[in-house]
Amino acid sequence: MRERIAGLFNNLPIHRKLLLASFIPLVALIVLSVMTYQSIQTFSQDEEQLDSLYVTQKNAAEYMRLVVDLETGFRGYVLTQQYRYLRPYRVAQEGVAAVGHDIAGRISGEQSNRFKDIQNLVVQLVTEKETLISAIKNGHQQDAFHYIEEGRGRELMVEIRREMGIFDRFEQQSVAEKLAQLSQDRTSTLFVVLGGGVFTFGLMVGALYLIARAIAAPLLSLATAVGSSPAGLVPAIPVLARTDEIGDLTRVMHGMSTQISGHLHQMEQSEAALRQLNEHLAVSEAKYRGLVDHAPFGIFTTKGMQITFSNRYNQELAGLDPNDPLDPDAFRARIHPEDRDRVLSEFSYAVTQGQSCETVFRFLHKDGGMRKVLSRRLPIDGGDGASQVYVGFNVDITALEDLQSRLTRSEHLAMLGQVAAGIAHELRNPLVGIGSTASLLLDDFSNDDPRRIDIDVILKEAKRLDRIVNQIVDYARPRELAPVRFDLAELIAEVVKTLDVPLQAKQLGLRTSLSPTASHVHADRDQIKQVLLNVVHNAIDASPAGGADIDVTAFELSSQERPGIVVLVKDAGIGIAPEVIARVFEPFYTTGKRHGTGLGLAICRNIIEGHGGDIHMTSELGTGTAVRIWLPLSQGSQRGKG
Repeated sequence: MRERIAGLFNNLPIHRKLLLASFIPLVALIVLSVMTYQSIQTFSQDEEQLDSLYVTQKNAAEYMRLVVDLETGFRGYVLTQQYRYLRPYRVAQEGVAAVGHDIAGRISGEQSNRFKDIQNLVVQLVTEKETLISAIKNGHQQDAFHYIEEGRGRELMVEIRREMGIFDRFEQQSVAEKLAQLSQDRTSTLFVVLGGGVFTFGLMVGALYLIARAIAAPLLSLATAVGSSPAGLVPAIPVLARTDEIGDLTRVMHGMSTQISGHLHQMEQSEAALRQLNEHLAVSEAKYRGLVDHAPFGIFTTKGMQITFSNRYNQELAGLDPNDPLDPDAFRARIHPEDRDRVLSEFSYAVTQGQSCETVFRFLHKDGGMRKVLSRRLPIDGGDGASQVYVGFNVDITALEDLQSRLTRSEHLAMLGQVAAGIAHELRNPLVGIGSTASLLLDDFSNDDPRRIDIDVILKEAKRLDRIVNQIVDYARPRELAPVRFDLAELIAEVVKTLDVPLQAKQLGLRTSLSPTASHVHADRDQIKQVLLNVVHNAIDASPAGGADIDVTAFELSSQERPGIVVLVKDAGIGIAPEVIARVFEPFYTTGKRHGTGLGLAICRNIIEGHGGDIHMTSELGTGTAVRIWLPLSQGSQRGKG
């Protein structure tokens, strides 16, 4: 019978099992709630009755106190015969009536009859007092004195006290009985709550047991069967002979395990082929990555305008650390400000048209160095209809551009050297003749002769032409370097001393900040001094009188893995326009000096490049100009590139 009932319960759907298992404790909980509510109501009524008894006792005490106040007020009035002593009597009289009415409304039965007798005695007492008060007002004070002396009011007071004592004892007995009843009701309520709770808890445990046996136990057996299966094998799912959802679940899982076993067998057959394919793919990927990472040119990909991949060499071209994560915005920031808008505009147009793009621009590094690159980007089919995908190649043409520039300049210098040699040969002899003749003529004229002024002009112009010829020859001739180890700080001090007069004339100062590396520079000291003299002198000319000091800074900086030093000369002068600064190192180009030939900075560039260094200038109108000179720390005896 028990097994049959269990079988019927197991075959029920799960939601009916849950409803049936929860119905019994739910009914018990409702019954317990009703019984608890009734017990609490009874307990609350007992508390209210007890509160009423306490209030009645309190009012009875107040009633007796008012009766005493009434007697005391009357005696005070009789003895003083002043109306103001009659006020406590009137207040007590009103209070006796009000409190007596409240007490009468709270009591019933025998206590109500007893209190009515007390009220009658009080009324009799008040009536006597009122009669005597009226007699006093009519001039018969002796009646009141006789009343007090004979103690007639005292007998009524004694009777009232005796009756109130009996009333109070009955009230105290009622309070004790009600407290006992309250304790009994509390015990009954606790029994109902605890007993009913235990009974309901037992029913709930029984319901949970039924649910666990009918639902949780088969699920646990199913989980055990699945968990006990060896790793890598599909477990054998037992089919339960039940018609509920759990039975259906075991049958479905059994069918699934059979299908999965078949699929696993097929996967095992293809796993070997897939593993071999992955090995070939990994080898190919390693070769590809090795080629890309170690290629001697930059390789990158973009999606739309955003860089998605860059090899190590491309990040080095941009002046970025190849070990850092890819930062697309960093590449844009490294494009030279003068080229950035043009490059982005050209590439944006190419992306819009789906065309290839080829351009030349410069990467500006944090240390001020630049790399000129030839960039070519080719569109490839993304295959998903999204933003156009490009593969790009950046080739470093800095050295090529530099070689072309040097070759062109060398050719120009060679030609200029030949021309300069011819000019010097053809001009110096006439200039010597002109100078000698002018000097002889100058001696023939007296000091007050007005023609001496014209002869002086001839002599000055002849000397200026001779100086120009010497500068042209100096610019064009090849330079022999005589490198020595010297202290740059001492050399700068000599330059400042040499230019002391123009510095003082403009009330300018010169600040230096040199690193320890500056104490052992290896270069041609005289030629470097000539460069510094020219650069600092230009800074003095550009600075306003009484302006900010000229800053000369030197710090160590390697370039292309070659240790070197940077000398930075900054002024706060008027600055140079962008269209002019690109030509400041060209020979015979001057920015407006009246006595300049335009060869000073061109000679400086020849000297620095002859040392294997570089020099360039940055400026901003109204802010000032900075000349940056980089020199290698070590030099071999070499013929300078003229």
